[in-house]
Amino acid sequence: MAPQSAGVVRTVVRTATAKDLDLLVRHRRLMWEAIADFSTRDHDAADAVYRRWARDRMRSRRFAGFIVEVGAESVASGCVWIMDVQPRPGRSGTAAAYLLSMFTESDHRGEGHATRIVRAAIRWARSRGIPIMLLHASDFGEPIYRRLGFERTREMRRSLVRAPRHKARSSRKTPRRATH
Repeated sequence: MAPQSAGVVRTVVRTATAKDLDLLVRHRRLMWEAIADFSTRDHDAADAVYRRWARDRMRSRRFAGFIVEVGAESVASGCVWIMDVQPRPGRSGTAAAYLLSMFTESDHRGEGHATRIVRAAIRWARSRGIPIMLLHASDFGEPIYRRLGFERTREMRRSLVRAPRHKARSSRKTPRRATH
């Protein structure tokens, strides 16, 4: 290992362990708080479910978290999950890597940490023979993913349960209709 120069803080991307679940859950919650409007109760319930879900997939080696450390401080994280997908023409294999829970602490945004995480996730997935990586991008993250070669798809969704709808926050301004 090369010695650090005076005044230079070392930046490292490392793979998360089960001991990092608290950080991964906290960062996921902060991500959701930044992009959508959910109640504290909804966040608390989602945190507990996500913790169990992530831990189970870590154990089965179908999930990895990546943490960016600047010096001794964890400033960003993101995860990748190997999920089953249906076979289809033009796609080899029945697995895809799904990038999720990307978050960078506000004081460290714009320093390239999300790019570091995505590149680490891509290397991790490729080393497992996964042929494709998927994600859902927030308005904040989309430019980063586009620079790294991700393309927009035509996915759609429909909720199959009757639950209160939560309006997602968007950085795009939508004009209001005039009411007369």
